[in-house]
Amino acid sequence: MKKNNSFLLLILLVSTLAFSQDYIYKNQNMVMGSINPSFYGFGDSSKAGVIYSSEGFNQNTKMDNRFAFANHYFDNNDFSLAVDVNSMQISSLGYATNSANLHYIYRTQLNEEWIFNPSVSVGFGSTKLDFNSLVFEDQLNVYTGSIVGISNDPININNNVNYFDVGAGVSFYNTSDYFANNSDVLLGANIKHINRPETSFNSDESNIKDLFISLQTGIQFDINQYNQGFLPYYSYLFLYNTFSKQGAKSRIDLYQEAILGNIGFGLNQHFNNFDGFSVSQFGASLSVFIEEIEIGANYSVEMGGNKIAGATYNTFEIYITFDFNPFKKNRRGDNSRFYDLNN
Repeated sequence: MKKNNSFLLLILLVSTLAFSQDYIYKNQNMVMGSINPSFYGFGDSSKAGVIYSSEGFNQNTKMDNRFAFANHYFDNNDFSLAVDVNSMQISSLGYATNSANLHYIYRTQLNEEWIFNPSVSVGFGSTKLDFNSLVFEDQLNVYTGSIVGISNDPININNNVNYFDVGAGVSFYNTSDYFANNSDVLLGANIKHINRPETSFNSDESNIKDLFISLQTGIQFDINQYNQGFLPYYSYLFLYNTFSKQGAKSRIDLYQEAILGNIGFGLNQHFNNFDGFSVSQFGASLSVFIEEIEIGANYSVEMGGNKIAGATYNTFEIYITFDFNPFKKNRRGDNSRFYDLNN
C-alpha cells in the first residue's frame, strides 16, 4: 500500500509540473531576485550566486533544482542587467525543465527616501520528458507484478518542448529610516509568462503556461541601535513575506531572520495549495557572512496533516552569494540587508 501511495504522490507531483507551475525557492529571502527580478537592482549592487534544492516525500519523488544568477549595476547609466538560469530534474521519471532569462532593471529616484526599480525580462525555456522512464497500462502484469519492457500504446507526443517567455516587475525600497525605531522597508510585485507560452508535449492538446503573479513585502529593524545588552552592535530583525498565485496554485511564504553580526538565524513557514491538495512546511535557516560572501542552508519539514505513504514532505537547500561591492569588504560585521542605503 505504501508503494502505491508513493506512486500516486509522484504522479500528483509531476502533474503539478506538467501544468507548468513555477518552482519557488525556500531561500528567496536571501536571493529575492529569484522570485522578482526587480530586486536584482536592490541596493545598486553587483552580485552572483547559486542555490541548490532537493525536496519531495521520499527518494522516488525527489525534485532536484539548481539556480544561478549574476547581476551588475551600471552606476553612470542608472540601470542593472541580470541573467539567471534554472534547472529542475526528477531523475526517477526522466523529467527535466531548464530556463535562462535576461533582465533589465532601471533605477528611478522618486524622492529623497524612496527608490523605484521597474524591470522587464525575456527568456527561453525547455522541458523534456523521457518516455522510456514511464510505465503504461499494457506493461503491467497484475498476476505476477512484473513490468513488460515495451508498450504497444501509441504515443502521439513530443518529448521536448521549447518556448519563449516574457515577464515584468517593480520594486520599491526606502533609503532612510521609515519609522522612528530605525527600520527599512521594501515592496515588490511582478508577473511572469505574460506571453502565455505553449508548453504541451501533445501536438493535439494545448497546455498554455498560467500567469505567475507575486507580491513581496519586507521590513528590517535595527534591534540594537544603541549597542546595549548582549547582542552584537550590528543586530537586525528582517521580516519578509510573499504571496504567489499561478492558475489553481497559490502559496504564502513567511520569513523571520535575525542577523547578529556575522551570523544569521531564521525561521520560515510555507503554505501551498494546489487544486485542493495542500502542503504546509516549517523551516529553519542558518547563514554565515564572510566579508563579501554569504553562505547558508535551509531545512523545511511538513507541518501537521497526514503523512501520506508514511513520509513527510521535506526540503533541503543550500546557497552561496558573492557581493562585488568593494566598499563592503570591511563592514566589520554590519550585514544589514539594507547595508549602505542609509548613508
